[in-house]
Amino acid sequence: PSGKWPVVIFSHGMGCNRYAYSKICYDLCSEGFIVASVEHRDGSACHSRFYHNGSMEEIEHLQMEPFDDEYNVRNEQANQRAKEVIRCLQLVKNLNEGI
Repeated sequence: PSGKWPVVIFSHGMGCNRYAYSKICYDLCSEGFIVASVEHRDGSACHSRFYHNGSMEEIEHLQMEPFDDEYNVRNEQANQRAKEVIRCLQLVKNLNEGI
């Protein structure tokens, strides 16, 4: 009992979104974890919605074309996803510090 709670930064899989994993996140919360679930905006989610400047923005799932270099596209997605997880972690840390 250090007065601290364990934190999980949850990143959805390719082709899913944060809603698809809500049961898993709920179960983690019921075990005492604080869960911050990231919904990636790289086109890897089956569908993503968010508010930006007062209006609803939507990002559709990125469909690969036959001529696309899949390795490079997925590598860019993985790098963006990592940055989003790091940003989420920093936000959680800031909240913990009262910033």
